[in-house]
Amino acid sequence: AKSWSFSAARLFFGPTGTYSARKKTRPSQLCSSLNINAQIMAPVFGYWDVRGLGQPIRNLLVYKGVQFEDKRYKFGPAPDYDRGEWLREKYTLGLRFPNLPYYIDNDVRLTQSLAILRYLGRKHGLAANNDKEMVELDVLEQQARDLVLILSYAARPQPRYREGLTSYAENIKDMLDPWSRHLTSREWALGDRLTYVDFVLYEGLDWHREFKPEALAMYPPLVHYLRRFEELPNVKEYFASDKFKKWPITGPLRPWGHIK
Repeated sequence: AKSWSFSAARLFFGPTGTYSARKKTRPSQLCSSLNINAQIMAPVFGYWDVRGLGQPIRNLLVYKGVQFEDKRYKFGPAPDYDRGEWLREKYTLGLRFPNLPYYIDNDVRLTQSLAILRYLGRKHGLAANNDKEMVELDVLEQQARDLVLILSYAARPQPRYREGLTSYAENIKDMLDPWSRHLTSREWALGDRLTYVDFVLYEGLDWHREFKPEALAMYPPLVHYLRRFEELPNVKEYFASDKFKKWPITGPLRPWGHIK
């Protein structure tokens, strides 16, 4: 796992703060040092070593310059793809509903990807400013998540993969047409202001670009939207670094998304 520290001008990667007592220290000094380090301990984001439902959260944290530990759990080798690395820790983290992804920041311990994104959106000024915006973001959030779900359905394990591809071909236009119209006169999902929903939307659209590039190329507003997102401060540097993993997108049981 790595710790992250970003600036708008340059991407930096550094270790999380640790305490080391190299000389004799009075108890009061020791407690003071420990308290300081507890306060600056980096948040931990835990997820599989894939993009999946976790990458929008990683991207948001990077964009906001949050120093965090990117805890990535690996699958075992084929054919079993053992999940033991995660299962050994699953019930030791103090999570109310243990699952991946999770986000731990001192007393905040969250699971469920959208719950984490909503929390981070509120914390970092990427959420709704009023009731009207809240209603619109609720709809946009679910519509953006559907982009991932339709592709997840299409890439079902054999023997249903062929059936999934047929369903994808029949439904993708109905999914992309409304987004193209929506973004024709908008810079971001909500309008002229970036929100946490854009991190969900970018991920969904990029999955489709990887799956069927020619389908997305038919929609210039969507292509331009992806380019704008990829130019965001910190995100641009992150995507160009070896810390960003474009693949794998999904877990190893899917016929598409794990091996390019």
